Amino acid sequence: MPSEVSRKIMKHGTSGVVAIPMPYRRYHKINTGDEVKVIYNGLLIIIPQGMEHILKKKRELIEKILES
Repeated sequence: MPSEVSRKIMKHGTSGVVAIPMPYRRYHKINTGDEVKVIYNGLLIIIPQGMEHILKKKRELIEKILES
């Protein structure tokens, strides 16, 4: 389900937040209150619960992407 969207940073308390697109949330069954893993260093990657196996398989590629 590759896609690209632009999002505005919204304010929540003193934090800036970005909404996860609804089609992505539906596809990965992410609901309000669910936890996701967030890794970042230059780029930000969001990993839904249950998809951690992809992080393990693609760790080397993800690390290269984050180094850029």
